[in-house]
Amino acid sequence: MSYLLNNINCSSPRWAVFSRSVAATLGGYALATSSSLFIGQLLLNSAGKYQAIHIGLLLSFLVYACAAMWVFSVSSATKAWIGLIKANIFFAIGTWLLMQSTGANS
Repeated sequence: MSYLLNNINCSSPRWAVFSRSVAATLGGYALATSSSLFIGQLLLNSAGKYQAIHIGLLLSFLVYACAAMWVFSVSSATKAWIGLIKANIFFAIGTWLLMQSTGANS
């Protein structure tokens, strides 16, 4: 095990590509999910319940694609991770605030 840990070179460009790929896959999925919930809550009063859910789900595909492209366009993998985490926190807090203001429990 120590042989494996000693031979891993984390400064290799392969790790940066791997980290960006994981960020695009998992972080993009989390961002699409949180944005879908946010959009659904945002449109809950103007559209019907099921229409708001469908619009949020449809727009989440666009968010996921844009997040995956954005992860590979920033200058470092660290900036990509931080940006995805910030956006997820924003959408989570926004969704929570909208749920509190509309009185939605579920």
